Amino acid sequence: MRSVIPLFTGSNIMTKNKILLRWTLIVVAIMIPLLYAWYIHYQRNHFSCEAHTRIVDDNYVLDVMLSYQFNGGSGSYETTGEYIPTGKPPVSMSNKIAFDYWRDAKGVIMVANETNELPKKYEAFRSTIPDFYHLRSRGLRVKITPANPSSYIFSYGGAPVFYCSKG
Repeated sequence: MRSVIPLFTGSNIMTKNKILLRWTLIVVAIMIPLLYAWYIHYQRNHFSCEAHTRIVDDNYVLDVMLSYQFNGGSGSYETTGEYIPTGKPPVSMSNKIAFDYWRDAKGVIMVANETNELPKKYEAFRSTIPDFYHLRSRGLRVKITPANPSSYIFSYGGAPVFYCSKG
């Protein structure tokens, strides 16, 4: 008959398992808040949204679809729609802007790198829209506030400008 020499006793294995379980729980407890913080930070700087805006003036109606994309410091803006002067046929319009952005205590600062606004001729509505949308190297500070899990409110000068749904 052979004699068996146990390498580990049952209590040694249980002790090692308890220590491993404790350290695993500690690591998980540390990692969960860090991962959540990273996720929130990522969501603040990587999102897109769309809005349908209709501006009505005495002399014209501007009916456009806006699309913003924010990707960790660089972004893009696209718009398509119609400029409808009173008593005249509608004029198709579009604009594409590449921009850099960053956050400060007062909101998001966007600076246009390039813009491709069509039509090229001056229209009355352009005098009421910030230079950021028309000219390269012009900036705009807006406050982007989550309205709910699927949308944002863009505010300019303390007043809400439009509601933007996540795209």
